[in-house]
Amino acid sequence: MTMREMVDRLNEYAYRYYVLDDPAVSDAEYDKLYDALCALEEESGEVLPDSPTRRVGGGLLPGFEKRTHLAPLFSLDKAQDMEALLAWRQRTDKLIAELKLPRAEYCLEYKFDGLTVNLTYEGGLLTGAATRGDGVTGEGILEQVKTIRSVPLSIPFKGRMEVQGEAVMRLSVLEDYNKTAAEPLKNARNAAAGALRNLDPAVTAARRLTAFFYQVGYIEGKTFATQREMTAFLKANKFLTSPYQKMFADMESIKNAVDEVEQTRGTLDFLIDGMVVKINDFATREALGNTQKFPRWAIAYKFPAEEMTTTVEDVAWDVGRSGKLTPTAVLAPVDIAGVTVRRATLNNYEDILRKRVKLGSRVFLRRSNDVIPEILGAAPGQDETALREIEKPANCPACGTALAEVGPNLFCPNSLSCRPQLTSRMVHFSSRDAMDIESLSEKTIALLFDKLDIRDIAGIYTLTKEQLLAQEGFKDKRADNILNAIEGSKHPPLANFIYALGISNVGKKTAGDLAKNFHTYEAIA
Repeated sequence: MTMREMVDRLNEYAYRYYVLDDPAVSDAEYDKLYDALCALEEESGEVLPDSPTRRVGGGLLPGFEKRTHLAPLFSLDKAQDMEALLAWRQRTDKLIAELKLPRAEYCLEYKFDGLTVNLTYEGGLLTGAATRGDGVTGEGILEQVKTIRSVPLSIPFKGRMEVQGEAVMRLSVLEDYNKTAAEPLKNARNAAAGALRNLDPAVTAARRLTAFFYQVGYIEGKTFATQREMTAFLKANKFLTSPYQKMFADMESIKNAVDEVEQTRGTLDFLIDGMVVKINDFATREALGNTQKFPRWAIAYKFPAEEMTTTVEDVAWDVGRSGKLTPTAVLAPVDIAGVTVRRATLNNYEDILRKRVKLGSRVFLRRSNDVIPEILGAAPGQDETALREIEKPANCPACGTALAEVGPNLFCPNSLSCRPQLTSRMVHFSSRDAMDIESLSEKTIALLFDKLDIRDIAGIYTLTKEQLLAQEGFKDKRADNILNAIEGSKHPPLANFIYALGISNVGKKTAGDLAKNFHTYEAIA
C-alpha cells in the first residue's frame, strides 16, 4: 500500500468514526495501519499535508499571529424572548413584501456554546484556521484546529473557501478528562476556548474537541441557492454539521420546536445556549442584506437565563478609567449554564441597598447570555443578625482621594495620579477596537506603570528596547513584538483613533459616525 493510499484510508476511517458515528474498523485495525504509516513516514522522510500524523500537535508555538478573514464574520442579532423573535419575523416579512420576494421558509438550528472557528481550504487542503476575533481579523489557530479529529484535513472540493463552525468539548469527554486530570476543568465552554487559545497544540489535542460546521462564508467558483443546499455541500465534503436542522414556514411551528429543544437540551452531549433562525433562500438573504453588525436574515434566540443562589463573601470596589467606582460582589463559586461564576456586578451603592445585599447574604444570581452575571436580590428568610452591612466607601480604594457623589455613582476625582484610572485608559487606548496595539495586555501595561513609570498614552510611544529588556521576563522577541505593535499603531483609521481617546459617551458607533462625517484628521482637529 502506498503512503497516499494509507493516508486516504485512515482519513476515511476517521470520517466514519468522528463524523458519521459509524466505525468501519476496530481500534486495533486503525492503530495497526496508523503505526505502519508512521514507520513509512519516518523511513521516507516525507509527510503528506493531510496525513493524520499531523494531528498530534507539535512543539510550543511562539505566539498567535493575526489572520484576516476572506469574508467578514457577522455576529447575530439576539432575541431574548419569543416577543423579540416574533418582532424580527414581522420585520423580515414586511421587508420581503416590500421587495416583492417569495414567502420565506425558515431554517432552525442549534446555537452551539463553544468557540467560533473559521477554516480556510485551498486546493482541497486545510491551509488556515482562525478565531472569530472582531469579525474581520482573528488569531491564527491552524495547529490547534488540526488536532480536532472531526475537522477534515483534505476535502473533495478544490476551490478556495472559508467554512465557519463552532468548536466544543463534549460533556462526556469533559467527564472522562476530569477523571485523570491534575487540574480538572470547570466547564465545557471554557475548556474548548482555552484549548484553542493555548500555544501548545498538545494541550488542545488532549481535550479531544469536536467542531460542528454551519456556514460557507466565502467560496470561489460555486454558489448556493439555500441553506439546505449549503449544508448538503458541507456534508459531501466530510464536515460534521448540526444534528438539528429543520425547516418551518410559520412562527407557531418555530415556537413549538424551540420549546421542545429547550426542554430536552439537557440530554445533549454538548452545550447549546439557544437556537438560530435563518431564512433558507439565499436570494432573499442577499436582498435583505446586513446592518452594520448583523445580517437581517438571521437571528439567535437565547434560552431564558438560568438562576441560582449563592453567598456574597466580599465586595470589591473597582475604579474605571472615568474614575467611577463599581461594586463587584465576590461570590462562593457556583455553576450556571456550564460556567463557573465567582463575581457579579452590583452597579452602585443604591443598587446594593435596593437589593438588600449584605456580606454573608444568600442571593439570587442570574447569568443571561454572555453578560456579566447579575445579582437579582437577597433571598428571603435569612438570619439578619449573622449578616454584615456593606459599607459605602468615603475614599478611593486605590489612591485614598476623597470620593465625589454624582447621582447614584461614586467617582474618584484624582484623574492625574490614580493608578487604575491611568492604566485603564492605556488599556482602552491599546485595545483591538482602538489603536490595536496587540502586545500591550493589561498585565504588561501594569508592569510598565509600576517599573518604568509609564503613566499616560504619550509614554507608550517613548518606550525603548533597552527599557523592556531590563524587565524580568522580557527577551528580544517579546520586546520587538511590543515595539513593532506600537510602531504599527501610528497610522490608525480615524474611527479607531477617536474611539481610543476615551471621550465620555463616544463609543465605537459614535466614533465611526464622527469619522464618516469628518473623513480626515485635519477636519476634526
